[in-house]
Amino acid sequence: MDNQTKAEALERLLAHPGFRVSQRNKNFLRFVVEESLAGRSSRIKAYTVAVEVFGRGTNFDGMLDPVVRIEAGRLRQALTSYYVEDGRADPIRISLPRGGYMPVFERVGGATVPAEAEQPAIPAETEAPDVVDEARPATASGIAQKHPPTKWPRHWKAVGLSTLAVLALVGFAAMRKMPDGRDILPPLVATAQVQPLSDNSSAIALARTLSQSLPAAISRFDGLTVVAARPDQTDQDLIGSLTAREPPSRRIYVVLASIGADSQGALARWQLTDGRNQSILWSGTAATSFARNTEASPEDDIAQTIANAIASRQGLLSSFAWKAIPVPPPPGYACVARARSYSTTLTDSLRKELTFCLERTVAQNPGDADAWALLGYVHADENRVRGAEPEAAKAALAKAESAAAKAEALAPYAALTQETASVVAFQAGDIPRFEAAGRKAMAINPGNPGSKIIFANRLFFAGKYDESIALLREAIPLRARPVATDQLTLILDLYRRSDYPAALAMVKGISMPNFYIYWLLLAAIQGELGESQAASEAVAQLLKLRPDYSAAMRSDFRNRRFQPDFIEHLAEGLRKAGMQIK
Repeated sequence: MDNQTKAEALERLLAHPGFRVSQRNKNFLRFVVEESLAGRSSRIKAYTVAVEVFGRGTNFDGMLDPVVRIEAGRLRQALTSYYVEDGRADPIRISLPRGGYMPVFERVGGATVPAEAEQPAIPAETEAPDVVDEARPATASGIAQKHPPTKWPRHWKAVGLSTLAVLALVGFAAMRKMPDGRDILPPLVATAQVQPLSDNSSAIALARTLSQSLPAAISRFDGLTVVAARPDQTDQDLIGSLTAREPPSRRIYVVLASIGADSQGALARWQLTDGRNQSILWSGTAATSFARNTEASPEDDIAQTIANAIASRQGLLSSFAWKAIPVPPPPGYACVARARSYSTTLTDSLRKELTFCLERTVAQNPGDADAWALLGYVHADENRVRGAEPEAAKAALAKAESAAAKAEALAPYAALTQETASVVAFQAGDIPRFEAAGRKAMAINPGNPGSKIIFANRLFFAGKYDESIALLREAIPLRARPVATDQLTLILDLYRRSDYPAALAMVKGISMPNFYIYWLLLAAIQGELGESQAASEAVAQLLKLRPDYSAAMRSDFRNRRFQPDFIEHLAEGLRKAGMQIK
């Protein structure tokens, strides 16, 4: 793309009334684009932007003055909103990726995002194909806590129910099961205006910008309708307007938050409440240090933390809502929601169930990008498990590629679309495409640890061990709740490095008795350690779950795209455990 085309795209964007951003942030965008086009990328940094765009003095210190980070967060949000709404048909899109201020231009290639297409999120985040892990809320890394925080603003009074009462309300009201699932609607999440915890200017500014960042972060997760309060709208007016217009069958959740700041960082306190009866369902805190936010704005980090706790596949809303999905699910939202929950915890029977309902869903609504993407994901998994049946595996991969292509034509900027494209490319052996799509999915929703974990696991299979483990160690602590399967790749890496005592300690720290990989790892590690009796018992448990595994072990790991030397290393451990690997 030549510079003139980029310059024209910038002018069209800045002149469009749908690009709702302040004049100084238009100046911000113009500055970084023009510097880039002039070949002066070395000047695109916080100091230069602060001095030349925001009028700061030559003694500007980004550690003390977060103006560029804050305004960059606002500009990114304005760009996202514009391309989702008024600019969905624009042939060229401009973005400002997190981690810097260098603009990126991307040609859409003629594909547009239909008005009716929602922004999809992630497929299920675990990697255990023989285990269905029910979603239940749990405390992890201080993200979600079942006790009310202290010092809430006055407008949150009169909403204190005990935890047991809250859980009862969730069980009998928020998760009410519909007769046949056809009336189930996507949950609606409303974000109230964030309140400052003090009267200082930093807290007031952070509250204002977090009010914009939070709904944007939640909306990156699919299956939700997100409504943000107007700047002048009270909480009660927001709730009243939603309950008046929405059908009684729709679950309404309201996110209330407040934020304070000192010289070191910012702390937000938040609650998730039931919009129907205003009971508190959950509460938590989210903190960030200014020192680690040299590029990203603190409110973006806080928004992503809260959004992940609420809206991720392991988050609160999933744990509240999953019981409302009938089995088997009808086509439509119920089918898509169930597929998101279990798309990587597939047994043969569940795979058939989801294939059937997803195919009916896309037949009824060919514009459902989520359903196409999840169908591609399920077919890709079918390809993986049919390694011993070449024709069946080939047919499944062709179906996966077709469904993934349809999802990408409908919603190219959706995280689920790119994750599916990544997984399908991985199964096809197209590692460059796998990496490109996986990194794009993470860029679309950088606050989603599940997306990073799915990508990191496959990086490990592909032999990119160091990058994989670094990404896993970054992402796993961000989970809204612990997931046992997250540890498996870390255990595999310890085994790869022949650190068998550490691998054994870690595998004994998880319990997955219905998942054959658990017993495979236990047997191979104990075999390498010479613990013959324990290794033999683990082999027996493995063969109970997979009687043919002595013959199937190598093909199983080849179908998962593990490296040949690593497969032989595992096979050697299993042989030492007494298993006859063929």
